[in-house]
Amino acid sequence: MKTSNMTRREFARITAAGLSSALVAKAAAAPVAPLKITIIGESSCIPDVKREMACFLINGKHLVDTGWCAALRMREHGFDPLALESIIITHFHQDHYIGLPQLLFYIGLRKRPGPPLNIVGPSENLRRVVEAADAFLQVPRFPELAVNRKLVPLNAGDKFEVTGLRFETFAARHTSGTNRVEQALVYKVTDKASGACAVFTGDTHPHPPIAEFAKGVSLLIHDGAHTPPKDAARIAQQAGVKKLVLIHYNQSRAAKLLAEAKSVFPNTELAEEGRTLEVSAP
Repeated sequence: MKTSNMTRREFARITAAGLSSALVAKAAAAPVAPLKITIIGESSCIPDVKREMACFLINGKHLVDTGWCAALRMREHGFDPLALESIIITHFHQDHYIGLPQLLFYIGLRKRPGPPLNIVGPSENLRRVVEAADAFLQVPRFPELAVNRKLVPLNAGDKFEVTGLRFETFAARHTSGTNRVEQALVYKVTDKASGACAVFTGDTHPHPPIAEFAKGVSLLIHDGAHTPPKDAARIAQQAGVKKLVLIHYNQSRAAKLLAEAKSVFPNTELAEEGRTLEVSAP
């Protein structure tokens, strides 16, 4: 009986060791995980019913623009706002940061652990908007809402890095309703481990130089509200990207938008809330 029991234990140990070795070997042979971009919202400045304004997550940890209620929509799609390492704003028109107070309220109230939260965006208005969010939340009266954070103001051409990712910036061409030029940024994100690379524009009027900035990347996420779809498609074509995804559009225009863009650049898709795009190396 003793010999039999020892044999069973030894068999279990050897089997477990063999499985562990196989799993380790499989993991070592597996390709590096690609850059992942999850669409949280795709709609325009006043979202369609049951939709969220254009915003998305990079690798589940870096939120680009805040939508109207990104904290809520993130949770609905299985993402925890407390896991955010960065909030990245493309420009400071209200529909792109209106969800910031809600995010800061959630993060402050739930006591996000870890290093400071990066809040990144165009230098002209970054501090003003974040301080306005603090004032709206009455943080001096309710200091328990204070968020451990780091502001990262950027001008076109600036670069910054976060865990595993490198970001580069380029000037978009965008104006307000009064034709006042808005400081707006196009971002290029590169996963340093895999080399996967994507460019996203935020709001921009037609701006052909974006093609050079996006040259050869796998994915271009381009504004579909302020740039006509054929112009966005031409930029993708000139850049030689693998895929164009249009974001920031009304559902009523979706089919027409897609058809016009595909007539120039066939590998065009519309951003769809909840979808995760896996980005390969160029």
